[in-house]
Amino acid sequence: MTDRVRKPEWLKISIGANERYTETKRIIESHCLHTIYSSGRCPNMGECWGRGTATFMIGGNVCTRSCKFCNTQAGKPLPLDPQEPVHVAESIALMKLSHAVITSVDRDDLPDLGSHSLGPYHP
Repeated sequence: MTDRVRKPEWLKISIGANERYTETKRIIESHCLHTIYSSGRCPNMGECWGRGTATFMIGGNVCTRSCKFCNTQAGKPLPLDPQEPVHVAESIALMKLSHAVITSVDRDDLPDLGSHSLGPYHP
């Protein structure tokens, strides 16, 4: 029997290794938001959240398409949350992010494909 080759330490990732990660996770969960990290099973979640960056996914967490390169759940999405833009803006402010990206699932179920349904944020 041969010995198992172990991954080098520099290749291993550590999720939830600092306070900033924990606080980011708490804020995202308390605002019922979706991120590409959880929906897309991104392996960089710990690194990004720990460094003060986040990618929010608006329009829900179910995509109307089923792209082979993406891990986001495909199917029939729930209706849009009219408070989602407010929750994203509040979360970004609370997290004191140095960088935030906002992306979305495809919403082929909506007449405007989601381009206007999500609307601008007006505080």
